[in-house]
Amino acid sequence: MHTKNITPIRPAPRTPYHSLGADAKMRIPEWAQHRSVYRSAGRTLYVVETDTLADASRDLVQLDNAGWNVSVEKSGPAARIALSRAA
Repeated sequence: MHTKNITPIRPAPRTPYHSLGADAKMRIPEWAQHRSVYRSAGRTLYVVETDTLADASRDLVQLDNAGWNVSVEKSGPAARIALSRAA
């Protein structure tokens, strides 16, 4: 019997907070002051409001690289951030 080195496919993290965490653990950053979740057929939308968009920038790049659709609506130093991914 032949064995091959097969890398298992990891399922996509369930939430953006799992994408920010290590080892499938959630990490809710301090900049995410107000959080809401909206679900519809095939898509979940996470809305996060922050008073400090500058503090969120590194995490938003990480989320974008992890496959999340990141949309930012700025209001001075504060922002409303929408995060979604097809289910």
